[in-house]
Amino acid sequence: MLVLDFIIIVVTILYATLFLYYLVGFYKHPYFYSFASSNSIPITIIICARNEEKNLPACLISLIEQDYKKENISIIIVNDASSDGTVNVAERILKNSNLNYRIITNTKQIGKKHSITSAVNSCNTDLIVLRDADTFTSSKIWLQTICDFYLETKSNFIIAPIAFKQNSGLLWALQVIENNILALLTIGSAYYKKPFLCSAANLAFTKNIFQQTNGFQSHANIASGDDVLFLEDVKKLKDVTISYLKSQSALVYTYALPSFKSLLLQKIRWANKHSKNPNKTNTLLSVLVFVTNIVWLLSFCVCFFVPQNQSLSLFFVLFKLIFDSLLLFLTSGFIKNSSVLAYAFTIGLIYPFYVLVLAISTLFLKPKWK
Repeated sequence: MLVLDFIIIVVTILYATLFLYYLVGFYKHPYFYSFASSNSIPITIIICARNEEKNLPACLISLIEQDYKKENISIIIVNDASSDGTVNVAERILKNSNLNYRIITNTKQIGKKHSITSAVNSCNTDLIVLRDADTFTSSKIWLQTICDFYLETKSNFIIAPIAFKQNSGLLWALQVIENNILALLTIGSAYYKKPFLCSAANLAFTKNIFQQTNGFQSHANIASGDDVLFLEDVKKLKDVTISYLKSQSALVYTYALPSFKSLLLQKIRWANKHSKNPNKTNTLLSVLVFVTNIVWLLSFCVCFFVPQNQSLSLFFVLFKLIFDSLLLFLTSGFIKNSSVLAYAFTIGLIYPFYVLVLAISTLFLKPKWK
């Protein structure tokens, strides 16, 4: 028990210190407010889609409804050999939109990185925004906010926020809570000028930066990583400004996965990406989170089966539940999903078991791509 007590003390200090460090960065990072200015520059929005006929309409309609000069919006949809009606849906929605658009169809599936590369090479604007086909935005000044931020900060690489569509249920809550904590880490690390997370579902960069990194050439053999591995290449360049756009107007929403199996497969794909990431912060955080949750499980068992030695174990069990709930509470205001707080305690009890299942699955299951 002395060994476990020592581990609990060390893990508590490390876990609390690290997340408080990023929490300070999260709060100190300034908000950006767009006042719907008349500034408008040409922007190309690239959307890669494979069998997305159900999700694509909401994405495209939210783009059509943007309060932005139509003549300065170009949309490139790359259809990666879809077997459904993705192209027909896109054509039907965009043909009367008064937006400049083009649909590139790959005759065979070539993957997201090659699809993005072909689109970037064919676009004629300096600023490019990546969006996933299964995303939408409720803000009509999403694009204007990105434009204003780009003009004000002169950033070459802009990380923008992601949230989940409002829903209910434990599986939804699990994904939302994970996303909130990732937002904390993303914003906090960006404040310290050491960003290591971003999402291609809402990401802006200049064409020049893409060309300077040779696109995704350094990690072309890795199926995923069109976001974080691209970020790591950008960070190697000189005189580059990487910024996080902390604005609720810039929020893009996606959908929670419908089943635990699909969530597990997604995490396995992400684990494959992170294992190839040269940034050790990802690895250290992953190890710390894994160890913390395993120690929590051991402490939880001690509370039930070794009650005479439960004092420190009980403290750690309660500490993590309360600390994690506090982090969730503090981040939910920005992401605008405070309803998830009702699930905080339940997810806190479930999450360590989820982490254990995920770790075991990552060791024995191979990533499967769409």
